[in-house]
Amino acid sequence: MIVIYYLTIEIYIYNIKPYPVVVYNRIPKTGSTSLINLVYQLIEENYSHTHVIHLNISSNKHYLNRVNELYLIDNLTHWTSMHPLIIHGHFAYINFIKYGSLFNPIYINMIRNPLDRLVSYYYFLRYGDDFRPYLIRKRMFDIVTRNQTFDECVLANGSDCSPQLLWVQVPFFCGQAAYCRIPGNPVAVETAKRRVIENYLIVGLTEEFDKFVNLLEILLPSFFTGAHNLISRSKDKWHLRRTNYKLPISKATTKIYQDNPIWQAEQEFYNFVRTEFHTILSALQGQSSHQPLSKFSALYKEKINFDKIRPKFGA
Repeated sequence: MIVIYYLTIEIYIYNIKPYPVVVYNRIPKTGSTSLINLVYQLIEENYSHTHVIHLNISSNKHYLNRVNELYLIDNLTHWTSMHPLIIHGHFAYINFIKYGSLFNPIYINMIRNPLDRLVSYYYFLRYGDDFRPYLIRKRMFDIVTRNQTFDECVLANGSDCSPQLLWVQVPFFCGQAAYCRIPGNPVAVETAKRRVIENYLIVGLTEEFDKFVNLLEILLPSFFTGAHNLISRSKDKWHLRRTNYKLPISKATTKIYQDNPIWQAEQEFYNFVRTEFHTILSALQGQSSHQPLSKFSALYKEKINFDKIRPKFGA
């Protein structure tokens, strides 16, 4: 009786088919606000039952201690009334399986050219953006600091343009371990690459936002159905949080960063993700790199057929 009892419980558990949970550990200044606002609009248009929750870590930290990791995993696992769910926030990758959880969410993300991201963030602190234009940012109070260009900051070895600040995207993918936080650490880069391949459904590029949305609609239709048509109707609306003022940087400044091992590590990771993204995109688009979304469905479905099935039922 005991054996049968446990077998029955096991079958019951594994027959449960919960709604999916998507985790978007969004990276600052990569266009993540645009993507989340797109989700909000889709929920309204599709009368969706999807829930969206923002995970906010105190003091704007990106890392959780072990107790808080366990608390988060326990909540996401058992808070089934909120499923289907997209949870988003600025935090490094969390490994659910490490805690023995059978619950494994779907991870997505989007990254940006690392130097462009840093320059954008530099001017964002000084001039804000068009999303919340009246919000006073922390570098707006000192007029000298505010008016300093990125090039001038580099020449003065300023803290707001330190190459160490480039080290954001790799650790977000690498995870919560201490070695992930060491700027330029090649082991962290390799871990981040492995995460992209093994733990993320798709990682897009800020520079190709529309194509990323197209892929999300194909791969996660329960969350993103209608996304392509929505952004096609009003493209400008989905590129939120434009920095109010930003100057291009000089070639000399670019060269300084390119000679830095931290930039090289971040750029290596960015190039890796870009190659993977384009490979996925090309496989769905076929020969044409400008294939419309309406053609995608036929392209990716026609390649798989199930035949030669044995035994022949009803024969």
